[in-house]
Parts: sequence; C-alpha cells; structure tokens
Amino acid sequence: MRIQWGIVRVKEKRKAEVIENNEYLYDGVQKKTYETNISLDFCGLEHCLPGHKYGPHVRNDYVIHVVVQGKGVLEYGSRQWMIGRGQMFILFPGDVTSYFADKEDPWYYCWIGFRGDSAPKIVENIGFNAQTPVLALRSTDRIEGLIKKMVSTRELNIEEQLMRSAWLMEILSDMIRNGEQRTESSSQHMFSYSEYAVRYINNHFSEKLRIQQLADHIGISRSYLVKLMKQQTGMSPQEYLIETRMRRASELLSKSNDPIRDIAAECGYEDALAFSKVFKSRFGVNPSEYRAQNSGGNAGNQQEDLNQGRHSAE
Repeated sequence: MRIQWGIVRVKEKRKAEVIENNEYLYDGVQKKTYETNISLDFCGLEHCLPGHKYGPHVRNDYVIHVVVQGKGVLEYGSRQWMIGRGQMFILFPGDVTSYFADKEDPWYYCWIGFRGDSAPKIVENIGFNAQTPVLALRSTDRIEGLIKKMVSTRELNIEEQLMRSAWLMEILSDMIRNGEQRTESSSQHMFSYSEYAVRYINNHFSEKLRIQQLADHIGISRSYLVKLMKQQTGMSPQEYLIETRMRRASELLSKSNDPIRDIAAECGYEDALAFSKVFKSRFGVNPSEYRAQNSGGNAGNQQEDLNQGRHSAE
C-alpha cells in the first residue's frame, strides 16, 4: 500500500482588539465636547529647605504639586491649608498664591505645569475647584516616578516631547482615577485642618482670638472645625484655647514675678477680673492663691498679688 503525505491547511481567524479614539472629551451632562489639546509647560522635583517660601506669585497655567514627604502651607488670599505627605494642591492661572515649607519637616514635592483648552475640564474631573485646592492621593509613588522620567528626558526633539506628553496624560489620568477612593483618603485632609488650628492657637492664644475668625482663616465652617478639633484633641476650639491660656498662666504665675494684670494680658485677657474667674474655674483657686502655693521663691510679690486677687474677686 502506498501512503501519501499531504499538508492540511487550517484557516486561522484573526484576533484583534480595537478601540476608537478621538481628540475630544465628551461631557455627558452638558452634552458638549472639548478638544483634548493639552501641553506640558514644565515639571520638576525639589527637596525644599526649612521655611523655603515661593510667592506671592501669579501663574499663567495650571500647576499641580504632589507632596511626597514632609509638609508645608499653601496660602490662597486670606485662606491657608496645612498640607502633608500624600496630598496634592493646585495653583490656578491668574490667582495670587504663596506656599512655604515647614521649618521642622520641610516638604519634598514634585510638580507639573500644563495648559490647553481641555485643561479646565481635566482639573474639574480630578476634583479641584476654587474652594478645594487640596486633595488626598492614594499613592504618590507612580506620579513621582513618571515625573522623574519626564525630568530625565531633557531633549527638545519630537521623540522626547511625545514621551513627556504621554507621561503627562498618564499622570492626569491617575489623578482622575484617584477620585474614586478620595472619600477613604479624606481623613488625611481633615487632619491637616485640625492640626493647623491647634498650631495656630498655640502661636496666637495671647491675641484677641475668635473661633469664627480662625475657621474663616482656614477656609472651613465653624461647626466643621469644632468637629475636627474634637476628633483630634477631645476638646472644642474654644476649650482648647482656654486650656492653652490657662497652662501658660499657671507657668507664669509659678516662675515669674509679673503682676497678675500683665499675665492676664499675655494670656489674651484684657480684663483681669475675667481672667481671674476663668483661672479659678480651671484650678479651684484664684491667681494670687495659686502663686502663693506654687511660686517658691517669689514671696516678695505675693502680698501685692493677693491684694489684686481680692480686688478681682469683688
């Protein structure tokens, strides 16, 4: 028997995945399209020196900073935000802004500056607006890595320009995707408000400080500030302010010979009588009695203080 060998031809099916793209963003709510022409103006990374400040300055483009380590403060007009690791902040074109590194834990951040017809819509989709220039990030590693790549491609040829543009799109896409879990990350953002309030009170308790003014200064409502402060310190802003003033007053009464009226003024009280009442409510004795019990070698002025205390109690 003769066996014949042959070739069996099997027709293979093509396997392809195709997605169509265009140069427009579509807004399903407003039924509008936006041309996606967006360009990178600059980018960079910096380990800032303690207290380093930039501004006041006005930008012509959108600039987003991503804080990788440390912390600092962003100033937008009369409002301030305490910003730390894992957060990002935006500078809008045409706005006067300043920002500066913390003196003890200066920030290390990276940034991108960009412009284009679709830039406002992209910024809006990330979650930024005039009332919310600070947002939390799930992770800064990927964005930091992409910006390092952008910085390393220094040539202005078309090849590297296209690479930088592609990485810019990746960064912006990651920032938009980050919004899906922004609620879970918002605790870092909330903590920065209360942390800033605590530090502000510690530095300004001797002034005529009003809690509503503090809330306005930070840029949040009074009720929201009360909620955040109680979460962090267990006290309302007013309670924390009084406690800070009383701690300082007790220290001055124990260690100095200053007249009680001067100590009251240094602790934010113009009226020595009001100061005496608050102090007695806190410690159970008036300022003169507290000094007599705790001053040690300051007996020389105790009689004067006792007289002032009796006058204050009348």
